[in-house]
Amino acid sequence: MSNQPDITNPLDPLGTWRAARDAGLESWARMMIDLVNSEAYSQATSQWLDTYLTFSQPFKRIIETTMTQVLAGLNIPTRTDLTTLAGRFTNVEVRLDDLDAKLDDVERAVQPLTASKQAADTHVEARLNDLDARLDDILRAIKSLPAPEQAADTNVEARLNDLDARLDDILRAIKSLPAPEQAADTNVEARLNDLDARLADIQQAIKAKPAPKRSADTPAKAKEVRK
Repeated sequence: MSNQPDITNPLDPLGTWRAARDAGLESWARMMIDLVNSEAYSQATSQWLDTYLTFSQPFKRIIETTMTQVLAGLNIPTRTDLTTLAGRFTNVEVRLDDLDAKLDDVERAVQPLTASKQAADTHVEARLNDLDARLDDILRAIKSLPAPEQAADTNVEARLNDLDARLDDILRAIKSLPAPEQAADTNVEARLNDLDARLADIQQAIKAKPAPKRSADTPAKAKEVRK
């Protein structure tokens, strides 16, 4: 509180009233401060609060029960329903985060397998293309040779055509498979190696085959025609 002036202005008609007001307010303030800081006031306040809480609890339960029944009758969710729903949403969000993390782990684990599978498929396809080209070369070499032994050449050509058809079937089967297992890849690799060895043997046999002697047969045929 501000200090009162020692001397009031005699010409101010409200000066005396203002001084009395300030003195009264200061006395009331001191009295209230002393009252609030006293032990009796603290005990009385705590006793009053305990009594209020004790008597208010039954009324609070009655009000909550009544409001729950009214809201249920009006199909309006209560605070408990909203709290439960919020907890469920939080649980769903946590589960979704866990699933997202697991899917990321699965994707990282599948990427190397996909890359190795693509590399293996590319290698098998390259081997098949190479075998197809070699079969074409063998067919062209056989067609360019004379035909002294028609039955043997027909048998070789038939076997080569059969090999070509089987290789085409293998290539189509490999392309149609979404994800063949390792055992199937090993089987295809073994069959390709076997076909490669057999083709090499066929090429060596064709190169080692002697050419027919047409120069000697042609004069004999000419003499028979003259006779």
